[in-house]
Amino acid sequence: MNSKPKRVLLRVSSVLMLLAALPMLLWCLNLIDNAALDYTYAGAGCFAAGIAYIFSMVTATAGLAFAGRLHRHRWCRTLAYIQLAAGVLLFIPLRSYAALTLPPLFLLTVLYLFGVGWREKRDYEQQ
Repeated sequence: MNSKPKRVLLRVSSVLMLLAALPMLLWCLNLIDNAALDYTYAGAGCFAAGIAYIFSMVTATAGLAFAGRLHRHRWCRTLAYIQLAAGVLLFIPLRSYAALTLPPLFLLTVLYLFGVGWREKRDYEQQ
C-alpha cells in the first residue's frame, strides 16, 4: 500500500533530483580536462557521469508525473534501478573522482526508491 508520506517523499526527491542535476552536470563537464590528466578513462567517466545526471532528469520527471498513479510506479522503479546501476558502473572509470561526482546521484536515487517502493507488491502481499 502506498501511503501519502511515500508520495510526498517521491515528489520531494524528484524535485531535489531535478534541482541538483543541472549544476552537477555542468560540474562533471568542467572536471573532464583535469580528470583526463590524472587517469586514462577518468575524463570519459566524468562525461558519462554528466550523462547519468541527464538521465536523472528523466527519472525525476517520471516521478513527478506518476506520483499519484500507483499503477505507473513500476516505470519509476525501473528508471531508478537503471540509474543506480549506471552509477555503480561509473566507479570503474572515475576512480577517485567518483567520490566527488556521484554522492548526490546515489543519495537522491535511494530517497526516490524509498518513495516509489523498492519492489513491487503482489496482490497477496498487500492484504
